Order: sequence, then C-alpha cells, then structure tokens
Amino acid sequence: MHHSLKQFLAAGAFALVAQQAAAAPPDLDAKITIGWGQPFDTLNPHTTGNRNVGPIDANIFDTLIWLTPDFKVTPLLAKSWEMSPDGLSYTFTLRDDVTFHDGTPFDAAAVVANVDYITNKDTQSKISLNLMGNCASAKAISKYQVQFTCTAPYAPLLAQLGEPYLGMQSPKAIQEYGKDLGLHPIGTGPFAFVSYVPTQSLVLKRNEAYKWGPAATGHIGPPDIAQITVQIVSTAQARVSQFQTGQSDVMQETPGVFWNALRKMDRYTAIPVPISGMGIFAPINAGSFPTNDIAVRKAIQYAIDKVGVIQLASAGAFAVSNTPLVKGMPDYDASLENSYPYDPAKAEATLKAAGWTKPGEFWEKDGKTLTIKISAISTSAESPLLAQAMQGYLRKVGMDANVFQMATPAWLAANIKGDMSLAALQYIAVDSDALHLWFLPDQYFNWSHYTNPELSDLILQGQKESDPAKRFTIYAKAQKILMDEAVIMPIRENVDLLMTTRKLTGVTWSGGGFEYFGAASMSK
Repeated sequence: MHHSLKQFLAAGAFALVAQQAAAAPPDLDAKITIGWGQPFDTLNPHTTGNRNVGPIDANIFDTLIWLTPDFKVTPLLAKSWEMSPDGLSYTFTLRDDVTFHDGTPFDAAAVVANVDYITNKDTQSKISLNLMGNCASAKAISKYQVQFTCTAPYAPLLAQLGEPYLGMQSPKAIQEYGKDLGLHPIGTGPFAFVSYVPTQSLVLKRNEAYKWGPAATGHIGPPDIAQITVQIVSTAQARVSQFQTGQSDVMQETPGVFWNALRKMDRYTAIPVPISGMGIFAPINAGSFPTNDIAVRKAIQYAIDKVGVIQLASAGAFAVSNTPLVKGMPDYDASLENSYPYDPAKAEATLKAAGWTKPGEFWEKDGKTLTIKISAISTSAESPLLAQAMQGYLRKVGMDANVFQMATPAWLAANIKGDMSLAALQYIAVDSDALHLWFLPDQYFNWSHYTNPELSDLILQGQKESDPAKRFTIYAKAQKILMDEAVIMPIRENVDLLMTTRKLTGVTWSGGGFEYFGAASMSK
C-alpha cells in the first residue's frame, strides 16, 4: 500500500513539473534550422514524387481536411462535408476567412483551379492524381461550397485529401509561374516561402495571418516559430555533426547508430515519426525464373532473418514488419504476423520438396541455377545495405544471390521490365487502397508481375466499401493471398527518426507521417 502511494505521489509531482515547463513562455522570435536528409525534386505538391517533400509542403500548404496521426478525418480548409448516398459525390463547405500567402482569397473556385491543374495532362502529376482516385472532377456550387464527383464510389478519398500532395496552391501562382511553380510555393499554410536554393536550403517565415490552423493540433493562431531554415544535408555524418554542434535544432532521418546513442541524452528529444502504408518491403517477381516458382518465393521468406537485416543495414533502430499493411494502418491484420518465421532449414526443405537439388554450392533445377537478382538504388544510403544483407542470408541457404546497384531511372526500368527478382523499397499511404498500385494488372508498380482475379476483385471491392468493418474483412483476405502466394516480403516498419533539441516542443505530424511545425514552440 505504502509503496504504491509513494509511486503515485512521485507521478503527481512529475505531472506538476511537466505543466510548469509547458507553461514557460515560448520564444516568439525563434528561428529554427532543420538538417534535412535529401534534396527535393520540386516543392510543387502536385508534381513531386518524393515522400521527403511531403513534410515540407505540409507546412506551406493546407489541405481540405487534416488527417490526425491516428487517421481521423478532421476539418482544416473545409469546415464540413457530406457524401451522397450513392457514394458518387462529396460536397465540402469551406472556410470563408482564408487567404493565400500572396493575398489571393481561398474559395471554391480556388479548389476547382487546383483540381483542374492536377488533372491537366501537361502538369504530369504523380502522387496527387492517384490520391483523388476516380473522384478527379470538381465544381463550385457556391462561393464556399465545392463538389467532387466520382465515376465510381471511392472510399479512400477523404483520408487521402489530407495528404500534403493535395495541398491547395494559389490559383494566381499556378497561372503566373507555369512550369516554374515548384520554385514559388504559395499556399495558405502556417509558414510562407521566403527563398530557395535547390539542393542547398529553403527558408520559410511565419504566416502572421494564420488563424485557420487544424483544430486537432490544439494550437490556435499563427505559429510560435518565426522562421524555419531547411538545410539539405545529404551526408548522414555531416547531418549528425551539424546537429551535435548546435548548428541545427532538428535532424531528419537520423542514422540508426546515432539514434540509438543520442536518444539516451537529456539534451535531445527523439521523435520516431511513423510513416504509414506498406513499410519497407520487397515485391518478389512472380513473372520470371526462378521466382516464378512459389517454392522459391517462400524459401526466400524463410531464409532471410529480418532482425539481422535491420541490424546490418541500420543498427537495429527499426522494428520488423511481417504484414503487407504496417501496424497502425486501419486494416493491419495481426493474424498474418507469423506467416514466415526465420527458418533456414524450412527454406531448404521447401526447395527440396519442389524438386530443386543442390549438387554443388547452389540449388538448381532442370539444369538451371537458382540465381536471385536483387536491385538497389546506388545513390541511396540504405538501399544497397538492405540488398547486401538480404544477399548474405540467401547465399547461406544456397541461393546464388547477386546485388545490382543502379541509378534511380535504370532501377525503375529494370523492376518494371521484370529483369529483377526483388527490390527493397518503401510505399507511403494513409489507406489500404495502396495495394491496388502494386497488385492490379497494368499498374506502374506491379513489380511482382503477379495477377490474380480473386485478389483484383477484393482490391476493387475495398475501393468502393466505406464501412470500416467490411473493409477490414476485404483487406484481410487480400493480404492473406499476398502472403500465401509470397509475392511480397515485408521487411521493416517505415519511420522517420527525428531528433530535436529538448527546447523544441509540440512537433507533430499529419496522418501518414508528415512532420508539422505549425504547432511547435521553442523555449527561451
């Protein structure tokens, strides 16, 4: 009794200290520097193809809705919305007190201008166009009411409207800057653009007029932070020393070995930002030898020790992923967790049962050697390390595994063509419909070259179904097929390891894992 009372008192005292600390007045002149991991392809939210541009754009551009870290759809530029009973249209009632950074008023016509821009073939939108699914048409019903029309019901629309790639740009800027729009990002967000030197740095300043921020973050009014400088520091070691010497207040993509050390220090706050979707995974090519044999695909899964791979590639800083949709996703299915435990003996037994023999160092069948081609992006820090770690485990069980390092365009081409057996990569999503991009026929990312009418059917049902319980059943079946057929190998959870100075508080993110500084404060 006495012991637990003492603990309770200690906890109570701690709560008081925490409240006092939080009440310290923020430094409203604070200028923060962020060490960012990779250069931007463009700052234009509608044409970027990068996950890494998302968090930056989330601070310059507002979206119609704010998706909370746990995927709740809440108001931002839209105050309310309703879906028609047939699921073919969504009507949004917009705020009437919002202006873009260039003074242009935000209204229904501005939303229509954005949708028209995204759907224009000349724009060559990558992510944004996909996120609207088959609801890529919008019209103004009144000054502050806009209606999206769908060719078929599309349940993921609301959640996906919360991704920064559907951030609203100034229609005046779209007209004025044309192809150079990515150098002049003008939104309605908490921070406004000041300057940008490609591959080097970006400066943003507080939007003093900002009074329409996402209520879900609990911060009211303009940001407490006056200025953000994003410095692009691609070399991990340089990013770490910049942070440790106090030249930056935030470090993005902290390398695993430093994350493990720095998170134990009082001066810093470690913020693991979960990036939702499919995690880090490898599609396995079912379309060509030798991975067109299901026994080989299963053997690969048993042969690779994911804990070991994560240890080798990133000092063990991440958790293993065993399911096609990562933990935390609404349709994550825990029952699939033990589909392929690490079991090298089972890998060999699976091959033997399928008629493979091992006369020498490697398995073979019908006079052909079991050769696995693993592709990696040469310019990425982690991609080659993951590939080499997987190669080591496959060679241990007698598969002739080879790593091919390529520049991104060649890497994309090789995987699309089906020249490779597997490739480790990431895919970010806030809805389970992400699976359609990887497993429907004719999709750009169908790198497993696997098609199954039952699977296609389930994925298309999932797009139309808005009842969460029914969706779970649909996606559980779809994921089970993917695991039974071994056309995807989940590897690890996808997390942005963010490290900040202890003086910075209130850093949050929108659903999907897009860091947001509009509600953050620096103490004096």
